[in-house]
Amino acid sequence: MHIVHVTHRSWPMVGGSERYVQEIARRQVEEGHRVTVIATNAGALSALWDSRGRLIDGTVPSVYQGVLLRRLPLRHLPLGRVTFPALRWLTWALSNLSGRAALPLVRFSPWVPGLAQALAEERADLLFAWNITLEGLTAAVAREAQRRRVPWVAVPVLHLARLRFYTMPHQLDLLRQAQAVLAQTPSERDFLLQRGFAPHQVHIVSPGVSLEEAETANGSRFRRKYDVAGPLVVSLGVLCAEKGTIHLLAAAQKLWREGRPLTLALLGPQEEEVRRALVRLPKSQRRFCISPGEVSEMDKWDALDGADVVALPSRTESFGIVFLEAWARGKPVIGASAGAVPDVVEDGTDGLLVRFGDVPALAEALCHLLDNPQRAAVMGRRGREKVARLYTWERQVSRLRQVIAPLLTEEKG
Repeated sequence: MHIVHVTHRSWPMVGGSERYVQEIARRQVEEGHRVTVIATNAGALSALWDSRGRLIDGTVPSVYQGVLLRRLPLRHLPLGRVTFPALRWLTWALSNLSGRAALPLVRFSPWVPGLAQALAEERADLLFAWNITLEGLTAAVAREAQRRRVPWVAVPVLHLARLRFYTMPHQLDLLRQAQAVLAQTPSERDFLLQRGFAPHQVHIVSPGVSLEEAETANGSRFRRKYDVAGPLVVSLGVLCAEKGTIHLLAAAQKLWREGRPLTLALLGPQEEEVRRALVRLPKSQRRFCISPGEVSEMDKWDALDGADVVALPSRTESFGIVFLEAWARGKPVIGASAGAVPDVVEDGTDGLLVRFGDVPALAEALCHLLDNPQRAAVMGRRGREKVARLYTWERQVSRLRQVIAPLLTEEKG
């Protein structure tokens, strides 16, 4: 069977959904399927709407972990950094008047002129559309599935704390056309059911983690590489205001001013607001902050293994794979009580949750875990037990296989 996934960016770009797509795709290859991932050539997320954003040099198809990757060139509206947000607000307004009225604007979110042709060339037996906030990709998948009369699966990746541009009426109408919709958490599933989706259409298939891959970690190696002594707090992923990076940095600064010995490692691509905040750090504090940008898989696992606490106080998590990765190394986590995170992190049991943007509460949570290593260790152990029980990739791919099987049977019938 030929399976095609359509998404905004493909691995090895850093991000939760990028990893989710690739892990599913490569396991489908291992099951004997031919799998293609079609993505844009965006390197930075901002490149999806702004011509100044970093693009990947290389739209020639390549193979990664057995998966064929096709990256299609983006086009941009003039002054996209201004016109794209205006277009999204116009789309929202028109969609709330009439879903159909917004459809002509969908092709610009994002603008990928070659997508329809690429889908036609692939002649897929099964299609996946990821990330409904960029509904131009989902709309193209829906059209191709209808044209070829093949089933398709929607993975909307809803950010439940920031729903305005994820649940416009025309976006929900698109999702209803899919033969199956994958929610990552019970809250996401309940949200869709409350909006009239049929129970048989919505299934929970969460991200996962590889415990075997986690076993390769060596925290001492990370500490030696970056000359870290004493408590280490790690934050991993895209570093931006919406992910709580600015708040985490402010909480660390509060603790540094109080004389607490703490190293903060911010690992991942930095958005402009984070770069500016790091530049403004007083020289006396810079030596306590590690910010190398994107890191290798080895450095990622080593950092998690060497951490005392892993913090991701974000309000834009549709799930939070970072929590699973931290637990795979037995580490306690701190998240924000926003969106889907409370479905993943059980406050006080395997981590702590704070209100998004509450810097004093975040600083207090860091102190609590650093000052109570025995309790922190218990939380990390419970997290690892949860991962082993619920969130291995093998378990989640098995669930996905159960969702897909009847779709293909119905299609043959």
